[in-house]
Amino acid sequence: MTTTTTPPKKGKATVRHHIKVLVIDDDPAVCKTVGLLLEDHGFRPKTYTDAQQALEHADEESYQIAIVDLRMPTMDGVEVVERLKNIDERMCCIVMTAYPELSSATETMRRGTCDYIPKPFEKEQLLEAVDRACRNLGLIYRDEHDLNQLIGHRIRAERLRLNLTLRQLSDRTDLTTSQLSQVELGKNAASIWALARISNSLGLRLARLLEGL
Repeated sequence: MTTTTTPPKKGKATVRHHIKVLVIDDDPAVCKTVGLLLEDHGFRPKTYTDAQQALEHADEESYQIAIVDLRMPTMDGVEVVERLKNIDERMCCIVMTAYPELSSATETMRRGTCDYIPKPFEKEQLLEAVDRACRNLGLIYRDEHDLNQLIGHRIRAERLRLNLTLRQLSDRTDLTTSQLSQVELGKNAASIWALARISNSLGLRLARLLEGL
């Protein structure tokens, strides 16, 4: 199951160096192939053939995207996806499998998978799935305007997660609702001072808000 999104704008190089991808597959050859492919296209991949080690690592270092094999000898991919989502519910998980079945696809989607790729896959299929996940998460940017939109998207998502209105956030930050709206829409670049007040009001460290950018 996939979603249709608008492709990135052309003309400027897409920035991906801040996007970390966790790759989990018991086949070392697949890990190597996927890892090199992602590196070649500007991502920061980390590959694991052992699912338990990957989960332990994900608990210590944050990843925006995970690519997980569905059938592994030590741990089922469905369980891996569920545990990754428990570590970070915002993580986008892409499942790949040589045994595509409706029941397994439905179950992984129920557990939080955002995309499903059958094996063997073309390189373009994998890259399109990862880029689609990046766009859905608002991770891809090409210039300062896009970066401002990414920061604004993160602030808005966290505010909504906390069920805060713009007025309530305004009261916490001493910024006007108009200023906050402009920041969330990415129309104005917020100063470090303003971002620090916003992140503190959302219960986040500023470094967390800007992580990976």
